[in-house]
Amino acid sequence: MHCSVYFVSTLLHLFTATAIAGERKNEKAVLVFIDQPEGRVPQIFELVQQWELSPFAEQQLFYGRLKGGLSKLKKRRQLFRGIKELIERLQPEHIFVGNDRRIEFQYAMHIAGLKGKTTIGHYMDEGTFTYVGRKASSGIGDVVVDNLLKKLFYGVWWKNPLTVGASAWIKEVHVAFPELIDSRLKSKVIHCLSAASFQSDSLKQLSQMMLKVNGVTEAQVRELDVLITLPHESLFEKNSGYKEKILALISEFKGTVAVKYHPRNSCEDALGLQQMSVALLPSSVSYEAILPLLKPEVTVIGDVSSTLLLTRWLRPEIKAISYRNGTENSKFEQLFSDLGISIR
Repeated sequence: MHCSVYFVSTLLHLFTATAIAGERKNEKAVLVFIDQPEGRVPQIFELVQQWELSPFAEQQLFYGRLKGGLSKLKKRRQLFRGIKELIERLQPEHIFVGNDRRIEFQYAMHIAGLKGKTTIGHYMDEGTFTYVGRKASSGIGDVVVDNLLKKLFYGVWWKNPLTVGASAWIKEVHVAFPELIDSRLKSKVIHCLSAASFQSDSLKQLSQMMLKVNGVTEAQVRELDVLITLPHESLFEKNSGYKEKILALISEFKGTVAVKYHPRNSCEDALGLQQMSVALLPSSVSYEAILPLLKPEVTVIGDVSSTLLLTRWLRPEIKAISYRNGTENSKFEQLFSDLGISIR
């Protein structure tokens, strides 16, 4: 039986990997969590281990955000050994990833090809940057220097993609809006992700598990009139007027308003919005788990995040609004305009 390995580092990657794996029959699918903070087992990994309808035959966890100085190098070597053992054991024909700059993915592709075996690299849509592009560095000089340093530090197998998904390791891409992808991805074999595959029984079960473990009921989600999704708290620190902007948005709407913070925030309510009679949805609950339960009349508000792309793709009847946060550019605005997302 053929084997496919799915490297995931975010909840969006997990949902996309599950949707793809559910459609690829007659192969062994293995789920590998990477880029996770060292020191604790992620909640989602514990849930996946209890997931009865999972399409994955097994799941692995590799910490990527490592602590320590000299010990960090030792831990990275251990990471490489773990990846090497996994790939040599599984000998996958296909390796999927949501970010082809990740060293775990590139090293896995390198190991997979050492014995002359052809392993196909796949890029899974990670959101906004699939369409507007993401620069690896700020200039040509930086690109060359960065590339050489990484080759020296990691190995000659390292490849520096011009944008996410564009590295030479990637042969096929799986995207929601094929006609809008960055031009540098158009040379790849392009697959259109099926919105219907996100309605699978396995994903519905995972979503219910996520809601339950975080104490969120379906009724709580269905009663929302407005849902505001917020970015990582680092943007709040860079923009002193961020809280005022969010409060101004909240004041425009009536009914039940809820906020969902970024899952990697260190503070549960970084902007202190709960005291403004705003409901908080746990940041650890995936937006992908919430989205199917939202009523058609709800309004979803975000900045330039991928939550709005998901909303437009999976629930096109829902009104989606993007607010300017100081980091957007003409490419972002053109993309959102093309998708019918209003910009404030």
